[in-house]
Amino acid sequence: MGKTGAKTQIRFSMIVGSDWLFEHLQDPNIRIVDIRGRVESTEPRYHSEPELYAVSHIPGAVFIDWTKDIVDLEDPVPVNLASPEKFSELMSSLGISNETTVVAYDDHNRMFSSRLVWALRYYGHTKAKILDGGFANWVREGKPADTSVPKYDRKNFIAVPHPYLKKSADQVQFRSSDTLLLDGRRPEVFAKGFIPGAINISHTSLTDPNTGKFLSKDKLQISFQNVGVDIHSLPEKIICYCNGGVSATVVVTALGILGREDISVYDGSWNEWGKDPNRPKDQV
Repeated sequence: MGKTGAKTQIRFSMIVGSDWLFEHLQDPNIRIVDIRGRVESTEPRYHSEPELYAVSHIPGAVFIDWTKDIVDLEDPVPVNLASPEKFSELMSSLGISNETTVVAYDDHNRMFSSRLVWALRYYGHTKAKILDGGFANWVREGKPADTSVPKYDRKNFIAVPHPYLKKSADQVQFRSSDTLLLDGRRPEVFAKGFIPGAINISHTSLTDPNTGKFLSKDKLQISFQNVGVDIHSLPEKIICYCNGGVSATVVVTALGILGREDISVYDGSWNEWGKDPNRPKDQV
Protein backbone atom coordinates (compact mmCIF):
# COMPACT_ATOMS: atom_id res chain seq x y z
CA MET A 1 0.00 0.00 0.00
CA GLY A 2 2.98 2.27 0.28
CA LYS A 3 3.59 2.18 -3.45
CA THR A 4 2.94 5.40 -5.34
CA GLY A 5 1.18 5.32 -8.69
CA ALA A 6 2.34 7.13 -11.79
CA LYS A 7 0.35 10.09 -13.04
CA THR A 8 -0.48 8.50 -16.38
CA GLN A 9 -2.26 5.54 -14.79
CA ILE A 10 -5.44 7.35 -13.71
CA ARG A 11 -8.26 8.07 -16.14
CA PHE A 12 -11.27 10.20 -15.33
CA SER A 13 -14.25 8.25 -14.02
CA MET A 14 -17.24 9.41 -16.04
CA ILE A 15 -20.78 9.93 -14.87
CA VAL A 16 -23.46 7.43 -15.86
CA GLY A 17 -27.18 7.85 -16.38
CA SER A 18 -30.01 6.06 -14.60
CA ASP A 19 -30.96 4.10 -17.71
CA TRP A 20 -27.46 2.64 -17.95
CA LEU A 21 -27.47 1.66 -14.28
CA PHE A 22 -30.94 0.13 -14.54
CA GLU A 23 -29.71 -2.06 -17.39
CA HIS A 24 -26.74 -3.20 -15.29
CA LEU A 25 -28.44 -3.77 -11.91
CA GLN A 26 -27.74 -7.51 -12.06
CA ASP A 27 -24.14 -7.20 -13.20
CA PRO A 28 -21.97 -8.97 -10.57
CA ASN A 29 -18.98 -6.81 -11.49
CA ILE A 30 -20.77 -3.60 -10.49
CA ARG A 31 -21.09 -2.37 -6.93
CA ILE A 32 -23.60 0.40 -6.25
CA VAL A 33 -22.80 2.70 -3.32
CA ASP A 34 -25.33 4.88 -1.52
CA ILE A 35 -23.37 7.72 0.07
CA ARG A 36 -26.14 10.15 0.89
CA GLY A 37 -25.50 12.90 3.43
CA ARG A 38 -25.75 16.61 4.05
CA VAL A 39 -23.73 19.60 5.22
CA GLU A 40 -25.12 22.13 7.69
CA SER A 41 -24.08 25.75 8.13
CA THR A 42 -23.82 25.27 11.91
CA GLU A 43 -21.96 22.75 14.08
CA PRO A 44 -22.04 19.82 13.89
CA ARG A 45 -21.75 20.43 10.18
CA TYR A 46 -21.22 17.04 8.59
CA HIS A 47 -23.87 14.31 8.55
CA SER A 48 -24.45 11.01 6.81
CA GLU A 49 -27.97 9.76 6.16
CA PRO A 50 -28.19 6.02 6.84
CA GLU A 51 -31.83 6.49 7.80
CA LEU A 52 -32.63 7.38 4.19
CA TYR A 53 -30.82 4.27 3.00
CA ALA A 54 -32.88 2.18 5.44
CA VAL A 55 -36.13 3.60 4.08
CA SER A 56 -35.30 3.16 0.40
CA HIS A 57 -32.29 2.68 -1.85
CA ILE A 58 -31.32 1.36 -5.26
CA PRO A 59 -31.49 -2.44 -5.29
CA GLY A 60 -28.17 -4.01 -4.41
CA ALA A 61 -26.65 -0.80 -3.07
CA VAL A 62 -24.39 -0.78 -0.02
CA PHE A 63 -24.11 2.24 2.27
CA ILE A 64 -20.99 4.26 3.05
CA ASP A 65 -20.95 6.84 5.83
CA TRP A 66 -18.93 9.66 4.29
CA THR A 67 -18.30 11.25 7.72
CA LYS A 68 -16.63 8.14 9.18
CA ASP A 69 -15.93 5.37 6.72
CA ILE A 70 -13.70 7.17 4.20
CA VAL A 71 -12.10 9.75 6.50
CA ASP A 72 -9.21 9.79 8.95
CA LEU A 73 -10.93 10.14 12.33
CA GLU A 74 -7.56 10.79 14.01
CA ASP A 75 -6.79 13.79 11.81
CA PRO A 76 -7.54 17.13 13.55
CA VAL A 77 -8.75 18.49 10.20
CA PRO A 78 -12.35 17.29 9.68
CA VAL A 79 -13.17 14.77 6.93
CA ASN A 80 -9.66 14.43 5.54
CA LEU A 81 -9.20 11.29 3.47
CA ALA A 82 -8.72 7.95 5.22
CA SER A 83 -5.39 6.15 5.19
CA PRO A 84 -4.65 3.57 2.47
CA GLU A 85 -5.08 0.78 5.04
CA LYS A 86 -8.49 1.95 6.25
CA PHE A 87 -9.72 2.68 2.73
CA SER A 88 -8.56 -0.69 1.44
CA GLU A 89 -10.25 -2.54 4.29
CA LEU A 90 -13.57 -0.75 3.70
CA MET A 91 -13.61 -1.43 -0.03
CA SER A 92 -12.58 -5.06 0.46
CA SER A 93 -15.31 -5.59 3.06
CA LEU A 94 -17.93 -4.25 0.64
CA GLY A 95 -16.90 -6.68 -2.06
CA ILE A 96 -15.04 -4.06 -4.09
CA SER A 97 -11.75 -4.91 -5.77
CA ASN A 98 -9.57 -2.73 -7.98
CA GLU A 99 -11.43 -4.23 -10.96
CA THR A 100 -14.98 -3.70 -9.65
CA THR A 101 -16.99 -0.95 -11.33
CA VAL A 102 -18.34 1.33 -8.60
CA VAL A 103 -21.39 3.53 -9.17
CA ALA A 104 -21.91 6.06 -6.36
CA TYR A 105 -24.95 8.24 -5.72
CA ASP A 106 -26.17 10.87 -3.29
CA ASP A 107 -28.83 13.57 -3.11
CA HIS A 108 -26.71 16.61 -2.23
CA ASN A 109 -25.62 18.07 -5.55
CA ARG A 110 -23.35 15.11 -6.32
CA MET A 111 -20.97 16.23 -3.56
CA PHE A 112 -20.50 12.93 -1.77
CA SER A 113 -20.56 10.68 -4.82
CA SER A 114 -17.96 12.96 -6.43
CA ARG A 115 -15.90 12.80 -3.24
CA LEU A 116 -15.97 9.00 -3.20
CA VAL A 117 -15.07 8.77 -6.87
CA TRP A 118 -12.18 11.19 -6.34
CA ALA A 119 -11.01 9.15 -3.34
CA LEU A 120 -11.14 5.95 -5.38
CA ARG A 121 -9.18 7.61 -8.17
CA TYR A 122 -6.61 8.91 -5.68
CA TYR A 123 -6.14 5.34 -4.50
CA GLY A 124 -5.68 3.99 -8.00
CA HIS A 125 -9.17 2.78 -8.88
CA THR A 126 -10.08 3.60 -12.49
CA LYS A 127 -13.61 2.21 -12.73
CA ALA A 128 -15.65 4.50 -10.45
CA LYS A 129 -18.66 6.41 -11.75
CA ILE A 130 -21.19 8.94 -10.48
CA LEU A 131 -24.92 8.38 -10.96
CA ASP A 132 -26.07 11.56 -12.69
CA GLY A 133 -29.05 13.06 -10.91
CA GLY A 134 -28.60 10.92 -7.82
CA PHE A 135 -31.28 8.91 -6.05
CA ALA A 136 -33.95 11.60 -6.33
CA ASN A 137 -33.78 11.48 -10.11
CA TRP A 138 -33.78 7.66 -10.03
CA VAL A 139 -37.05 7.68 -8.07
CA ARG A 140 -38.51 10.49 -10.16
CA GLU A 141 -38.05 8.34 -13.25
CA GLY A 142 -39.98 5.49 -11.63
CA LYS A 143 -37.05 3.12 -11.30
CA PRO A 144 -37.08 0.44 -8.58
CA ALA A 145 -36.07 0.94 -4.97
CA ASP A 146 -35.48 -1.54 -2.19
CA THR A 147 -35.05 -1.85 1.59
CA SER A 148 -33.00 -5.05 1.81
CA VAL A 149 -29.37 -4.83 2.87
CA PRO A 150 -27.17 -6.95 0.58
CA LYS A 151 -24.17 -8.97 1.70
CA TYR A 152 -21.26 -9.50 -0.68
CA ASP A 153 -18.25 -11.74 -0.52
CA ARG A 154 -15.07 -10.02 0.48
CA LYS A 155 -12.70 -8.99 -2.29
CA ASN A 156 -9.17 -7.61 -2.34
CA PHE A 157 -8.73 -3.88 -2.81
CA ILE A 158 -5.20 -2.45 -2.77
CA ALA A 159 -4.97 1.31 -2.32
CA VAL A 160 -2.13 2.87 -4.31
CA PRO A 161 -1.87 6.63 -3.59
CA HIS A 162 -1.47 8.99 -6.54
CA PRO A 163 -0.04 12.09 -4.84
CA TYR A 164 -0.59 14.48 -7.75
CA LEU A 165 -4.35 14.28 -7.08
CA LYS A 166 -4.13 15.53 -3.48
CA LYS A 167 -2.37 18.68 -2.27
CA SER A 168 -1.26 19.90 1.16
CA ALA A 169 -1.54 23.42 2.56
CA ASP A 170 2.13 24.12 1.83
CA GLN A 171 1.74 22.91 -1.74
CA VAL A 172 -1.16 25.33 -2.17
CA GLN A 173 0.56 28.28 -0.52
CA PHE A 174 3.79 27.82 -2.43
CA ARG A 175 2.23 26.77 -5.74
CA SER A 176 3.67 28.11 -8.97
CA SER A 177 2.26 31.38 -10.25
CA ASP A 178 0.64 29.72 -13.25
CA THR A 179 -1.47 27.36 -11.11
CA LEU A 180 -5.25 27.84 -11.34
CA LEU A 181 -6.80 27.70 -7.85
CA LEU A 182 -10.57 27.12 -7.83
CA ASP A 183 -12.81 27.52 -4.77
CA GLY A 184 -16.00 25.44 -5.10
CA ARG A 185 -17.95 27.00 -2.23
CA ARG A 186 -21.09 29.09 -2.54
CA PRO A 187 -20.36 32.79 -3.20
CA GLU A 188 -21.65 33.94 0.20
CA VAL A 189 -19.26 31.54 1.95
CA PHE A 190 -16.34 32.42 -0.30
CA ALA A 191 -16.85 36.13 0.43
CA LYS A 192 -16.19 35.61 4.15
CA GLY A 193 -12.68 34.33 3.53
CA PHE A 194 -10.68 32.59 0.83
CA ILE A 195 -7.16 31.64 -0.20
CA PRO A 196 -5.48 34.55 -2.00
CA GLY A 197 -5.58 34.13 -5.76
CA ALA A 198 -8.52 31.72 -5.76
CA ILE A 199 -11.38 32.00 -8.24
CA ASN A 200 -14.84 31.16 -6.96
CA ILE A 201 -16.79 28.67 -9.07
CA SER A 202 -19.74 27.54 -6.96
CA HIS A 203 -20.46 23.83 -7.24
CA THR A 204 -24.15 24.73 -7.50
CA SER A 205 -23.49 26.45 -10.85
CA LEU A 206 -22.42 23.16 -12.41
CA THR A 207 -25.60 21.14 -12.02
CA ASP A 208 -29.24 21.55 -12.99
CA PRO A 209 -31.27 22.50 -9.90
CA ASN A 210 -34.35 20.71 -11.26
CA THR A 211 -32.83 17.36 -12.20
CA GLY A 212 -29.64 17.27 -10.13
CA LYS A 213 -27.74 16.30 -13.26
CA PHE A 214 -24.53 17.91 -14.43
CA LEU A 215 -25.00 20.59 -17.04
CA SER A 216 -24.21 19.89 -20.66
CA LYS A 217 -20.66 20.54 -21.83
CA ASP A 218 -21.70 23.81 -23.46
CA LYS A 219 -23.41 25.05 -20.31
CA LEU A 220 -20.52 23.94 -18.12
CA GLN A 221 -18.17 26.00 -20.27
CA ILE A 222 -20.45 29.01 -19.79
CA SER A 223 -20.43 28.52 -16.01
CA PHE A 224 -16.64 28.62 -16.01
CA GLN A 225 -16.54 31.54 -18.43
CA ASN A 226 -18.86 33.47 -16.13
CA VAL A 227 -16.15 33.49 -13.45
CA GLY A 228 -13.34 34.26 -15.90
CA VAL A 229 -12.06 30.75 -16.58
CA ASP A 230 -11.57 29.86 -20.24
CA ILE A 231 -11.88 26.10 -20.61
CA HIS A 232 -9.95 26.25 -23.88
CA SER A 233 -6.85 27.78 -22.30
CA LEU A 234 -6.51 26.10 -18.92
CA PRO A 235 -3.06 26.00 -17.30
CA GLU A 236 -1.23 22.76 -16.72
CA LYS A 237 -1.80 22.82 -12.96
CA ILE A 238 -5.26 23.15 -11.40
CA ILE A 239 -6.14 22.78 -7.70
CA CYS A 240 -9.69 22.76 -6.31
CA TYR A 241 -10.72 23.33 -2.72
CA CYS A 242 -13.80 24.18 -0.63
CA ASN A 243 -14.50 23.87 3.11
CA GLY A 244 -13.60 20.21 3.49
CA GLY A 245 -12.51 18.96 0.10
CA VAL A 246 -15.99 17.64 -0.70
CA SER A 247 -17.87 20.14 -2.88
CA ALA A 248 -14.51 20.81 -4.57
CA THR A 249 -14.81 17.37 -6.14
CA VAL A 250 -17.98 18.51 -7.96
CA VAL A 251 -15.74 21.03 -9.73
CA VAL A 252 -13.28 18.22 -10.43
CA THR A 253 -16.06 16.15 -11.97
CA ALA A 254 -17.24 19.06 -14.12
CA LEU A 255 -13.72 19.65 -15.40
CA GLY A 256 -13.45 15.93 -16.08
CA ILE A 257 -16.59 16.05 -18.18
CA LEU A 258 -14.89 18.83 -20.13
CA GLY A 259 -11.82 16.69 -20.69
CA ARG A 260 -9.39 17.56 -17.88
CA GLU A 261 -8.44 14.45 -15.93
CA ASP A 262 -5.53 15.61 -13.77
CA ILE A 263 -7.16 18.02 -11.31
CA SER A 264 -5.82 18.11 -7.75
CA VAL A 265 -7.83 18.60 -4.55
CA TYR A 266 -6.56 20.44 -1.49
CA ASP A 267 -7.96 17.95 0.99
CA GLY A 268 -7.69 20.11 4.12
CA SER A 269 -9.32 23.05 2.32
CA TRP A 270 -10.73 25.93 4.39
CA ASN A 271 -11.23 23.67 7.41
CA GLU A 272 -7.46 23.66 7.73
CA TRP A 273 -6.44 26.89 6.03
CA GLY A 274 -9.00 29.16 7.70
CA LYS A 275 -7.98 28.10 11.21
CA ASP A 276 -4.25 28.52 10.64
CA PRO A 277 -3.12 32.04 11.63
CA ASN A 278 0.04 31.61 9.57
CA ARG A 279 -1.81 31.20 6.25
CA PRO A 280 -2.66 34.31 4.21
CA LYS A 281 -6.35 35.06 3.68
CA ASP A 282 -8.49 37.39 1.61
CA GLN A 283 -12.08 38.59 1.86
CA VAL A 284 -14.50 40.11 -0.62
